[in-house]
Amino acid sequence: MKTRLLFINAIDTAQSIETSNPPLGLAYLAASLRKQLGAEAVEIRIVDSGVERELLDFRPDIVGISAVTQNYGRAIACASLVKKHGLPVLCGGVHISMLPASFSPQMDVGVIGEGELTICALVSLFREKNGFPAEELKKINGIIYWEQGRLAATERRAPAEPLDSLPLPARDLLAMTKSAAMFTSRGCLYRCAFCASSRFWGRIRLFSAGYVVNEIAELREKYGAESINFLDDLFSADVGRVREIKDLLKKRGLLGKLKFTCSIRANKVDDEMAGLFRELGVESVGMGLESGCEESLDYLKGGVTLAENYKAVETIRKSGMRVYGSFVIGSPEESGEGILKTLEFIKKSRVDAFGVYVLTPFPGTPVWAYAEAKGLVGAEMDWETLSVNFKDNHARVVILSEKLTRDELYGLWLRFERLKFRKYLAYLLGRGVRAPWKIPGFLLEKLLPLRRRK
Repeated sequence: MKTRLLFINAIDTAQSIETSNPPLGLAYLAASLRKQLGAEAVEIRIVDSGVERELLDFRPDIVGISAVTQNYGRAIACASLVKKHGLPVLCGGVHISMLPASFSPQMDVGVIGEGELTICALVSLFREKNGFPAEELKKINGIIYWEQGRLAATERRAPAEPLDSLPLPARDLLAMTKSAAMFTSRGCLYRCAFCASSRFWGRIRLFSAGYVVNEIAELREKYGAESINFLDDLFSADVGRVREIKDLLKKRGLLGKLKFTCSIRANKVDDEMAGLFRELGVESVGMGLESGCEESLDYLKGGVTLAENYKAVETIRKSGMRVYGSFVIGSPEESGEGILKTLEFIKKSRVDAFGVYVLTPFPGTPVWAYAEAKGLVGAEMDWETLSVNFKDNHARVVILSEKLTRDELYGLWLRFERLKFRKYLAYLLGRGVRAPWKIPGFLLEKLLPLRRRK
């Protein structure tokens, strides 16, 4: 008898930043269930909307929900809806892993950390016992659950080793386009103050070059991919592996058939790496440049200098690739003058595109610890106040600045948005678009500078 699982990706589907990448984490879980239990044992769907309809039409036996911190309130709302149908609710993802104390009574079991092995153990238990009895849950590593009204936790589960033992994600459950995304690693070598990735994954682990090329081949041959975004925190963690990926793509006749984008760290950029990326087919590179103010850069990132940021941008651009830089403003001790140094850096460095975010405290990070000590965050709060969408939520998001008011920070942020819009228009003109005012209205809504709030 098949066990039906409904996986819910709890996101705000109205925000393009949240829908830009597919829920590959859930697709890995689905693939692992098929591999370990057998495809005939499970039937799986992945959705990010229409939950009520899916509950009625699909009639799942188990519902699993994944959410990042700013959407955890959505996850709780989904769980409440599911409980009205009398179904067990599992929850996983970075938020609940970093802050298990926030686990909702509307949920039955929380998966802590990497989830593939744990979800297989949980579904096996359900199939055997037709439920999740507490006396059996305590035998499964890597979870939290309710026992007599109190939150209980088991020993943390060791990550999958080797990483290649995991099957390719079940992309047949996702909406696929010619622009695809994939992971070639898990984790990061570094521990930026605002990022939870290295805290969630632990040490960095890499899929082998052969595994990566097999996945690229599937994306090209099965799904018709023309471009692939490597979602790794640090695609260049092992330059030798990148070279091997390039050589294997050439051997299989795939080199030159696809274009790639990836993320790297500025102080690890050199001419050799840039040349290798260009040979691989990388068109654009993302870098967390974070700040044009040396003091803020050191606070946020550590181990990277402003000079290295400038050099990295120059090295990538002279190799013929575009540079996307991400920046963070609003650190506790950062002044308005410090923020304007970042604006000046963007102009001088000539990054091709950029995004600017206001520092947000996410669970498990040093920035969260700072905000918690100030009484700004905790295990029970309005999670949408940690939204990274400053445009729509600037009036209510948590602000960490000790130097600037909310309005002052918003005014400075708007200056970056205006520069971004000018850069985008210049890009359109460079591509031969001679009537940029004919940009569709929905795009103008996202790009036009906002009026300053009175």
